[in-house]
Amino acid sequence: MMADTKADERRMCERMSWACQARLLPLSLELSMPTPGIRHAMGRDISEGGIQVWSDRLFAVKSRLLLELDAPEIPEGIQAVGSVAWVSPTNSDDRWCVGIEFSDVGDTALTSLRALMQPPAA
Repeated sequence: MMADTKADERRMCERMSWACQARLLPLSLELSMPTPGIRHAMGRDISEGGIQVWSDRLFAVKSRLLLELDAPEIPEGIQAVGSVAWVSPTNSDDRWCVGIEFSDVGDTALTSLRALMQPPAA
């Protein structure tokens, strides 16, 4: 019997591929982090509910982060607070795939996210 993929899907929002530059700033001090500060990452996909990024930094699940996202289609950028929902290794030893669930998205950022998710007009 085949699994119901709809039931297995935990995401509440539609996602889309989106390459962007991301800056991640931990909002809580992690003992395992020798040098706190901004970490650069590359966005993979995004939704109103969160973002998936590639990072050279391993973040603990439930870590709270301030995210600053930059892309040409959104000149003002997007700033939000989120928590690490999951972490997965990649084929590279020094790279991680990190799922971040947004917890605090301001009105301007939410408007930008919704505009980004709209299909282009034909």
